[in-house]
Amino acid sequence: MNYRKLILNRLLDKYERSSAYKSTSRTKRRILINLCSNEFPEYNIEDTIAKELINSEIMDLQREGLIDFEWMRFEKGNIISRIWLNLDALQEAYKQAERIPKRQQVENALVWVRELKMRITSSWIRAFLDDVQEWMEQKLDIPSFLPEDSQHLQNLLKALLFIDTKGEDELLERVFSLRCFGDSKYFEKNLRRKLLVIIKKYWQEEDLQAGEWTDDEILSLIGIVKAPEQVDFCGNVLASIRGRDVDFSPLIHGVSINAPTIRDMVISDLPNVKRILFIENKANYVDYVFRRKTVDELIIYHGGFYSPVKGLFFKKIYDAACRSNIIFYHWGDMDLGGFQIFHRLKKQIIPTLQPYLMDLEAFLSMKRFWQPLDAKYAKSLEKLLHDEDYKEFHPLIRVMLKESARIEQEAFLSCE
Repeated sequence: MNYRKLILNRLLDKYERSSAYKSTSRTKRRILINLCSNEFPEYNIEDTIAKELINSEIMDLQREGLIDFEWMRFEKGNIISRIWLNLDALQEAYKQAERIPKRQQVENALVWVRELKMRITSSWIRAFLDDVQEWMEQKLDIPSFLPEDSQHLQNLLKALLFIDTKGEDELLERVFSLRCFGDSKYFEKNLRRKLLVIIKKYWQEEDLQAGEWTDDEILSLIGIVKAPEQVDFCGNVLASIRGRDVDFSPLIHGVSINAPTIRDMVISDLPNVKRILFIENKANYVDYVFRRKTVDELIIYHGGFYSPVKGLFFKKIYDAACRSNIIFYHWGDMDLGGFQIFHRLKKQIIPTLQPYLMDLEAFLSMKRFWQPLDAKYAKSLEKLLHDEDYKEFHPLIRVMLKESARIEQEAFLSCE
């Protein structure tokens, strides 16, 4: 073990956490480590060889003027009690520790952030960069939600620029990583978790903190997906794709289309459709299409919190339906996520949306399939009672809280 570097790095760690690091004036307080403590567990007085090697390095560092020390009382020449950093020799200490000074790291990061701000147009990314800049300028520190490694930090900022400039293009996660970093696995290994934290805090279109969003759903908001996005539906849809007419109505068992098709599609008519039903869970969607769908229904698999591509398809369906007297319904879980998924679809795309089998009667009829609520979950659910956007669910939520229960949509499959 290189005890010299270990000693210097431990002292520099403590210095960079101290008020002396941030102060512009000279302080008399020592940056000090007690060797016979958990601050330096390597100094084991029972291990004579390790103790003498560390003693030797400490005395060498003292002779070079980098640190100073004192012997334990009555143990002079045997056991060192405390060591402290010579603040007049900081530059040399950093050099011998082969370490970039924290202040320099912060100054470098500030340069990168300021340069990036000049190129960014997305408001959520700019809000993030504003907070990061303010934090670093005031605290002379790099926020904990950013990578400590300078190369990873630069690459995170590079990823944000890529996301900002790529437009609405949807990329597979590994393709994004390859294009951005030349390594298909780099993003997942080094930056995915950090980027998710940033999106959850700064994304301005949805409340990601309150929702039951999965990590994949959150990344899909910025056009990064694990697998190609697909939309499943079944019903009478007439459309054109790059000038060629397409009639989906003969596909009575449903159809799946991908993101490029959704973007190119122009929906011209929904002939004889009187009702459009969005279904949250895939098993219920398949069961409904195969066993319950009527000729005047259009059934759409919603999934969880929809991505921008799915949202585009839903908007095209809604625009086509507005030309007719078509009723919209959504069927999802009777739980926090189900209510939020319904609310998002209604608020952002379909203002006339109504719930289907998401009422008190349906909940009580499925009592044998109730699942318990924990205290944290119940608290989040209770917040919806204070939001008028969820008023159609308030009677149901009150009973759910009283009974401490929720129910998943798949329960209805067990009753048929």
